[in-house]
Amino acid sequence: MSRGRTPIKDTYSTHDVARICCVTPTTVIRWIEDGLIPAFKTVGGHRRVRREDLERVCGERGIPFTVPTGSEVGRILVIDDEPVVLDLVRDVVKELSHQFDVEVARDAFDAGRSVALFRPQLIFLDLMMPGVDGFEVCTRLKRDPQTTHTEIIAITGYYTESNMERILAAGASACLKKPLDVVDVRRRVLEAFNLREDVRHPVSGPQPAANERENSRVLLVTQNADFRARVKDELGQGSPTVEVLTAQTGADALLVAQSAPPRHVILSLSVPDLKQSEVLQKLAALPQPPQIIAVHDAPTDEIRTAARAAGARMCLPTSAVAGSVRELLGMA
Repeated sequence: MSRGRTPIKDTYSTHDVARICCVTPTTVIRWIEDGLIPAFKTVGGHRRVRREDLERVCGERGIPFTVPTGSEVGRILVIDDEPVVLDLVRDVVKELSHQFDVEVARDAFDAGRSVALFRPQLIFLDLMMPGVDGFEVCTRLKRDPQTTHTEIIAITGYYTESNMERILAAGASACLKKPLDVVDVRRRVLEAFNLREDVRHPVSGPQPAANERENSRVLLVTQNADFRARVKDELGQGSPTVEVLTAQTGADALLVAQSAPPRHVILSLSVPDLKQSEVLQKLAALPQPPQIIAVHDAPTDEIRTAARAAGARMCLPTSAVAGSVRELLGMA
């Protein structure tokens, strides 16, 4: 093999595919689960995509196939006319170990130009700017084959249940209230790019060892004994060490989460005694909201949408989670 050349990879990780396709790793995981990209799992449970399969999918969908060099940065576009919003997003990503480029569009013309030239992977979209209808922008982006998989997080100072439902139906993954909360924005960026919560500088001073345990604490809520055993077994292997808490009902889950706040929650939507949305909403409303992955034996689009609207990061088939837990939680 000649020196100085980077060998061509035969398989790609979800992060590699995300960089090639200009989407977030979370979107790639959804593509794989929906059967849009063929993939297989390694012995360690990590998803891999064969080069020939990825080249074929990129060709069919008109996506330029650019081999990642490993030095790519995440691309975030802020469509908002308030400088404080751009400053907040930039401050948040500066604290993360991953590198990001953040651009701003203050009107409809800038937004269209930036989407075409900058090719953002994640967009923070103000719903109500002068001359810009955020709902219409979101709808158009999701209808365009070039941007249909770009992740969109809506932001608004006029937050209502009606507006939230409308923008989620248009394709946004979440809707945040203004003034934006730093912790919430950071959590959304970490989730979108499937990153661990590793910051360059402590956000609020030195973190005690107890916080390290909380950051690797997982609450597993299910009555499926086989699923519970498989997930616990997977989390018990590898690094970092994970503390697994379990509950079999919604009420128990809330009690456990309040007494020992988890960083992650894997929640079966079939748990009894509380409606799905109530369990999710209450978990998402905790002082330190966990990242929630909802699971269902056969999730429909309606079930997925409802789960995400209630606070879940994603909603996956139960069979797709076991074997990929650490990767889904960003612990791979």
